[in-house]
This record gives sequence, C-alpha cells and structure tokens, in this order.
Amino acid sequence: MPLDALIKKLNLYGKEGLFFLSDSSWRSASNLSKRIAQSLSELCPDAFFSINDEPLILFFDNPLDSLTIERQCWNFNQAPVVFIIEDDNVRILNGFSYLKNVGLNVLSTDPTDFEYFKLITGESWENYKHQFDNRNRVDSKLLKNIDSARSLLIDNFNLPAKTANFLIGRIIFIRYLIDREVELKKYGILSKDDFYQILVSKQKAYTFFNNLQKDFNGNLFPLKYKIEDVDVNESDTVSEQHLNVIVDLLKGNIIGNEQISLFDVYNFSIIPIEFVSNVYEKFIGKSEQAKHGAYYTPLFLVDYIQKDTVTKYFDKNHLEFNCKVLDPACGSGIFLVETLRQIVYQYQKNNPEYSLEHNTEGYKKALKKLLTDNIYGIDKDENAISVAIFSLYITLLDYLKPSSIVNFQFPFLLGNNFFVNDFFDLSADYNNILNAHHFQFILGNPPWASKHPVGKQLFEIYWEAKEKKEKSVIKLSNREIAQAFLLRVSDFKYSECALIITSKILYNIKAITFRSYFLNNFTIRKLLELSSVRKHVFDKSNDSAVAPASIIFFKNTEEKSNNKTNIITHISLKPNLYFEVFKLLVIEKYDYKEVQQSFFIDNDWLWKVLVYGNVLDFHFIKRLKDHDSINDYLSDDTKFIYGKGICVNGGDENTIIEHKKINSSIDSKKRGLAPYHINYTKNFLSNLNFVHRPRQLALYQAPTLLVGKGITKEFKAKAAISDRDVIFTDAITSIKSLEGDLSFLKFLLALFNSDLFSYYLIQTNSSVGIEREQTHDKEDKFSMPIVYNGIDSHLIKLTDDITAATMTYYQKDFHDFERQELAELITSLNKQVTRELFKIYGLTKQELSLISYTIDFVIPALNDFSPAKFKGAVDRLFLAKYARVFIEHFNNIYYKDDNYFEIEIFLSQYAIGIYCKVIPQPSIFESQINWVKTDFNRLLTIFTTLSFSTLSQDLFMQKDIKGFEKDGFYIIKPNQYKCWHEALAYQDLSEIIEAIHQTQSDYE
Repeated sequence: MPLDALIKKLNLYGKEGLFFLSDSSWRSASNLSKRIAQSLSELCPDAFFSINDEPLILFFDNPLDSLTIERQCWNFNQAPVVFIIEDDNVRILNGFSYLKNVGLNVLSTDPTDFEYFKLITGESWENYKHQFDNRNRVDSKLLKNIDSARSLLIDNFNLPAKTANFLIGRIIFIRYLIDREVELKKYGILSKDDFYQILVSKQKAYTFFNNLQKDFNGNLFPLKYKIEDVDVNESDTVSEQHLNVIVDLLKGNIIGNEQISLFDVYNFSIIPIEFVSNVYEKFIGKSEQAKHGAYYTPLFLVDYIQKDTVTKYFDKNHLEFNCKVLDPACGSGIFLVETLRQIVYQYQKNNPEYSLEHNTEGYKKALKKLLTDNIYGIDKDENAISVAIFSLYITLLDYLKPSSIVNFQFPFLLGNNFFVNDFFDLSADYNNILNAHHFQFILGNPPWASKHPVGKQLFEIYWEAKEKKEKSVIKLSNREIAQAFLLRVSDFKYSECALIITSKILYNIKAITFRSYFLNNFTIRKLLELSSVRKHVFDKSNDSAVAPASIIFFKNTEEKSNNKTNIITHISLKPNLYFEVFKLLVIEKYDYKEVQQSFFIDNDWLWKVLVYGNVLDFHFIKRLKDHDSINDYLSDDTKFIYGKGICVNGGDENTIIEHKKINSSIDSKKRGLAPYHINYTKNFLSNLNFVHRPRQLALYQAPTLLVGKGITKEFKAKAAISDRDVIFTDAITSIKSLEGDLSFLKFLLALFNSDLFSYYLIQTNSSVGIEREQTHDKEDKFSMPIVYNGIDSHLIKLTDDITAATMTYYQKDFHDFERQELAELITSLNKQVTRELFKIYGLTKQELSLISYTIDFVIPALNDFSPAKFKGAVDRLFLAKYARVFIEHFNNIYYKDDNYFEIEIFLSQYAIGIYCKVIPQPSIFESQINWVKTDFNRLLTIFTTLSFSTLSQDLFMQKDIKGFEKDGFYIIKPNQYKCWHEALAYQDLSEIIEAIHQTQSDYE
C-alpha cells in the first residue's frame, strides 16, 4: 500500500498534526521542541503525526534497512506507533517495545485502529495503553543496566560511589563519540571493539582517559578529585575487575547475575537529556534524593516551561539570540540544556552561514560563547554539577559535525558558570558573579524537602534575616525549603521566574502567612496545577510517591498596588488518557481560569476551589461560608468537648490506669470505623503501661460521635455514634455533648456521610485530592458550614434507620440476594438523608448540579475509574438536562418580546452539536428540543454552513467550540458524558451571556 493511500485510509490528510519531512516547512509549521525536531531530522521518517506537538506516529515508506529503522525508533523513545510500508505489506509496530536482534514488537494488524478520530478521541490509546508500558522503553531498560553495573561496582567490588559515577559518565561520553563516528584513530579506536580492547587493560584505559581529558579540556568527569576531602587519583582506585564490568555493560553481556545489557543496541549519537536526568538520579541514590528532596524533572514539564518562557522570548525578539538563564538547583541541568538548544537554534537562524556543514573556528567559538554567556547553575551536590556540565558539553557537540569534534576544547564552567554551593549561602563567591548579570529567566525545580537536620539550616537563617530586614512576617511552614527558594530568587536581577514547587505550599493551612506575603510581594502570571495527576508526574523517579507538583510563573512586584488587579491564569490539569500514557499536557477548556490576584489575597481557600471547581463553585462555597461552621458550634465548651484519641508513641511516657477499665477499642488500621458503623475489639491498652498522650477520659465515654481522619473512596467521612465506652487512637476524633443531646451529633453524623460533605471536602480540604485522602479537624472537616435549626425528627429517624441497617449488614450472615437488598436499602436511605440536607441548606438547582458533577465525575476520576453508566455515547435524557438550563434562561427573555426559543441537538458518533436559536413562533418539538441523528461528516457539514470553518483536533483536546449566528449560537463538544453535564451548562451559559453583553457593548 503506497504511503499516500495509507494516510488517506487513516483520514489524516489535511489534518492538523500531519507533517511530511519532504516539506521543509514542517520545522516552522510545527511547534515541536528543538530536541525532537533535531532527532526527527536524523531519524528521517517519511511522515509523522503529532498531537499537542508530540510525534506519536512515524511513517516509513519502503526503508532500505527496516531492522536499523526499528532500532532507531526505539532509541528515539518518543513515538509509540511506527508504520513501516514494505511494498504491499504494512506493519504496525510498538515504538516503545524492542526485542534484541528481532526488532520492534507488533502492535496491531489493522491500520484503522489508528484512524484520525480514534486517535484524537483517545480510543486508539485506550485500546493499546497496556502495550506502551514504560518498563519496555529504552530509557527504562538502559537505566536498569546502569543501575545493575553501578551496584556491582559499589556493592560487590567496593568502588567508591563517586568514582563509579565518574567512570560510567566518562564511558557514556566515549560511546557518544564512537556512535557519532568521531575520528578517534589517534587513540587507536576504529570501532567499538577497539574501545573494548583498550578497557580490558587498566594501563591502556587510563592512558586513553588522560589523553582524552587533555584534548577536550573543560570539567568533564575529571580523573583526580576529592572524596570527603581526601585527594583521589582514579587510576589508583579502579582495577581491571571494575573495567570488566564496564565492558560487559557496553558489549551487551549479562551484568553480574541480573540482566542482559542493551547498551550494544542503543545509539548514543543523541543522548536524550531525560535519560541523563535519570542517570543522575541513579548517581545520587534514593536515600540521598529523599534526604535533599531533589527529584528529577520530567521532560514534559521542562518543555512546558521552556515554551512559555525562552521560546516566547525569542518569538518576540527575532534578532536576539542571547537569553541568560539561571537554574538555582540545577540537578542534571535539564532546564539549561533545553535552553541552550533554543539559543543555538536561534543563533543559527540569525547566522545562516553557520551550520552543521560549516564548522569554522568562528562558529566553534560562538558556540562556546553562547554557553558561557547565557547558562548558569547552582547545586549543593557535586554529582549534579558534574552531570549538568556533561549534558551541556554533549549539547555543544550535537551542533558540530564529527570531523570538528576531535580538536574541540570545552570551556571551563565550574566556578564561572556552575557552582557547587548552597543557594542560601550569601557569603559564597557566586553571589558577586551572578549579581553582575540580569537573567531573562530563573527556571528550575528546587528541592521540596521539609525534613532537615536538627538546628537552623542556611535557608532558615536566610528567611529570618529577610524578615528582620523587611520588618514583615513571612513564616515558612513545616521547614519547607521550596518556600525559601521562592523568596531567595528575588535577590537577583531577572525578568521572570518559573519554578516547579510542591503544591502543598498553596493549600497547607500553616502556610497562610507565607502565601499572604508572597501574593503581596510578587506578581503571579500563571499557575499550572498538577495535583490531580500526581500519581503519574514522577512515575519514573526513584521515588514516585513524592508530593504533588505545581508550576508557578512569577516576578518581583514593582508596584504593590498593581498586584490586586493582576490577572492570574490558573490551569488545573485533570486526569486523562493522554497524560497517563504519554505525558501529554492536554489542557481541557474547563481546566483554564483567569482570576484577579486580589481574589486569592482576600480568599485564601480559593486556591483549592480552582483545582476541581470554577467560578460557580467559588460563589457557592462563599455563600456556604456565610453560615457558622462546626468549629463555631464546638467552641462552646459548656455544651461540647471534642478531641483526638490516644497517642501511643512519642517522647512523653504517661501512666494509664482509668483508660484500661474500658472494655472495647477501635482498630482504625483495620477498618474499625466506617460510615454509621463501629467494629469493636478488645481494649488495645491492656498490655501497655505507658502512652504518649492519654487524653481526658470523657472523650471515650458513650454516647459520642466518632469521626476518622481517613475518608472513604467516595470521599465521605468515616463517622458513627458509639453507644458504648470505647478506646481509640488519634486517627479518630471524638465529639461529645455535655448536655447529653444527641440531636446535634446525629445531624453531624448525617452531614459527614453526605454528598454535600464530599463536595465541600473536594473544594476546600487542604489534603484531599492533593496529596493524602485524609482530613484534619479544625482546618478541614470542622470548617464545614452548617445550617442547624434544632431537632429535625425526620433526619434523626433516617440516621437511626441507616445505623440499624448498617449494623445488620456487618453483623449477620446473608444470602447474596439478601445482602444486596440490604445494601440497596442503605443506599436509598443515604439518598434520602442527602435530599433532606439539601432542603435544610436551601440549595439551588445550580448548586445541586455542582455537587452532582463532583460526585459523578471528579471523585471517580481521582479514584482512577469511570462509572459504567457514564461510558459510551451520551443519552438523550442527560443531554436534555443540559439543554433545559439554556431553555429556562432564554424562555424568560424571549417570551416577553413575542419571540421563542428552540434547541437543535445533532447527535453523531464522535461529537455533539447544539444550535440554540430564536424563532418567531412556539416550538413544535416536545420540550423545545429538536433531536437530529446524523453521522459525523454530516455534522461537520451542518456547522460549516454556519460561521464555523473547520473542526480541528482542539475539539477533542480542549473540549469546547462555540460560535454565534444572527439568530442564535452553537456549541460543539465531544460525545462524552463529562462534557455535557448540567453543571457545565451553567458555566457555558454564563460565558454565552458574557459574550452577548460584550458584543452589544462593542456595537454600542
């Protein structure tokens, strides 16, 4: 099948994202990163298809050497799908899965599995996502090989870690030279085998290493260095036994008893910077990484930041090619490498006489100068600085042809551009060097550690000095060093800063003072929030269980009065298949908000609302907060006492006597507390003489309302009323009425187990949906506003009925059908409780829809599942609820003027379009809705006759297209339930109304 015929069959012709390499304009037409564009130029597919500037499909038309192409595609590590046409045969291969001496694994036999709409709706990726396992990808395989070799060198053969790191790094550099086909004849190397023969002899190996170091100069993995202040000559430390491990690694042999190395099939001619970053993680080790909170930065986050900073800068300054960038915690240098790539690309655009084919001495000097004039980094870890410098040296060589590399000497960067120092050491020499420059950008991923050695650290001394100097309260919370980095950058001259920070800074209750200071002293341009996808952000890290991340773009505030009117772009990425499988930052329409900075200053809780909500949720929560909270009620110590249970472990030893007299306890670790139910066990204090904090005995004496710190998978509190004295740990909080009145406690019991409480948790809780699914007392669950007007006999009866039914459910053996009936009864009673609470709170239809959206879509997404009822095409009843929001609003307007309103809903497989229009007579259709079933192409034709010219993949990426006609407006979205929920109708309606008012204003 010819390439043209294949692409037509996949319906890709003319579609956004399809590029042919024969068309030289693809570089400028696409927004691919410079790294990917360079790699594609060398890989030379005949065509490629990209989504969100990421090439996901490569096409090769009758290549001369398919096996080599397959190996190179695996090395490329970017495109999951590879089409190889061989005459009439089309092979569809998995670009992420490779078998040594065999090639890429077959992915599919049916090309239409990757038809255009299946690609952009995610159907293709859903069907094949398990085949794209990260463990099969080249970087993962090579890292395992390096890890095995490094462990063998250090653990089995007692080589110092630093020496092992330098040795492996140097070997990777030499393999790079060999794979680039650099002339190494002067060293006696004509092939890889010659290099292996040299390594077998320690004397020959270190003669070669010494000569290489002299020729290349610079700071590339030196042969003499210090280990814990002791001078080390590497050749005295390394033995031939160590070198044999390296030879096994390079030749593809079995490393120790672990695994077969794949170094022999990997092409190091372009070393992916993400691979180098991961190597750095292996170099520093998991324990050191946890100690310093230094986690590798995923490349997709680097690309996102680069495109919004350096790329935009060059787009606005076409004739400029210098752009000074500082990374204050540079790690492996991933930000700086990608910056240098853009700088070199910009230089070449402005100096077309210099290219890879014309490496004059002037060009070589210019390359070095671009590096030394623009790239600066600081890190406490010497390993980090070594790897960063290595990465930048390799990047320079990428822009030289092989014949120009042999005599190319690297600039000395250590002490000039790179500094092994603490960023908070104000006495270090680098301060004077860096203060002499104005940086266009300060970019980076500073450490997030909050656990530090006893005693004040440099960052804490810096913070306290800053407070005294400015005579203001800043108050870093929980010894979180990332907060200090946000402050420290202001000491340097820069235009904008973009840092990856732990999201906890935005929500932690103890960080309110810090947030207030930051908002009043810095201008925030944008925030990208990644908490809801936290499980997938650092999944390649040594420690994937790191805190959630956000990217914040900001600068020093010049005029503080301008801060309040400054508009912050807030983007909260939501879980989606593209991100989970490919780390594509697909930002949906409802993830994007623009909010004045003053709203964050005045409403600190707004940060959390915007993660899972929008402006409608903000107004709803604000209305709720007009009521007294649970905290307000419990603060009356004449009516209530409350507090946590016993804390067993700790420094203080308190004798326990009275607490042992209680017979029962709750094991919170074994689900002892559940909604409306308590599983009592024997008192766990019977074998203990001391506890850390016993608390007052009254907290354990019945009757009492018990509320757990943890929550259910439905995000409801684990709460129940205990009718017997019971002991429990500090994972449970007790609320006791001193007047013996259970009506208020039962009201709280109903509330804690309701949908309203789940909604409030999602919107305001500092931890839920951010890091850990648990609640704190005063700050979170007890901040819930309540509308309590005394005894509600119906609500109390419902809570009693649920409690009784739940007790029966847990305590009796049933046939399956009986258990199912009881479960359905409990569900029905819970719904009645929720409806009763909705009445008590006086919720509007709009507010009810916001709660429904959270329960039906937000919470399931956080639990990594989608209810079966919301899969498949959207049903008419669901769409009708969406449409009724518009009908009810516009009926009230147009009936007054003898005009009428009607909605046409066009149903197709992939998308739904609604056309809302004013008509001169009443609608002839039931409920004013005209249902039109059509195929997708017909839907496109219908809307093309309006002002809508083309349907791009943005519909499926960003989930929203709107337009206006003379007699109405239209909305097009994918045929997916989450796009057509009633809550979104209210948001869409507000945008339509705003657009209409703006149009009228412009007309006037």
